Amino acid sequence: MSERLTIKQGPRAKVAPAAQSAFEAIRDGHVIVAPIEHSYVFVADAFNHGAVAKIHQLRGDDLGVAAQVLIRDASVVKGLSAAPHEGADALAKYFWPGLLTIITPAQRGLTWNLGDNKELGKVALRVPGNRFMTALLALTGPLAIAHASLARGKPPRTTNMIPA
Repeated sequence: MSERLTIKQGPRAKVAPAAQSAFEAIRDGHVIVAPIEHSYVFVADAFNHGAVAKIHQLRGDDLGVAAQVLIRDASVVKGLSAAPHEGADALAKYFWPGLLTIITPAQRGLTWNLGDNKELGKVALRVPGNRFMTALLALTGPLAIAHASLARGKPPRTTNMIPA
């Protein structure tokens, strides 16, 4: 049975207890549903092949669809990208945390499969502006995400819209 946590938002909300519970579930290989700035997403450890595959299974994704990767801050880009675009640093400084996604060639030595069997050779990176997700990323490292909807469906804005 799934465990449901209430994540209070707002400037004085304490997100650490929920982030700790989410971290434990992700560490144990589970996929969680979590809020980000504009919707809910399926979330898993980006390096756990089985958990990332479960995200794609839950969504009904076609083969070759890669998950996006959330990172805690811009310093992580250097470890995940083979060759960041020259203007990426300036964009990241201005727009991160936030909705900007930077698509960059992925490091060849990474041991992940985001759903594309590393065939795309690229990774979509973002630093979220959501306090809960920021707290979670401080505990986990890079996280694979995809909207918690069926493939090509609308991003869910409430938990009632999540198909799982």
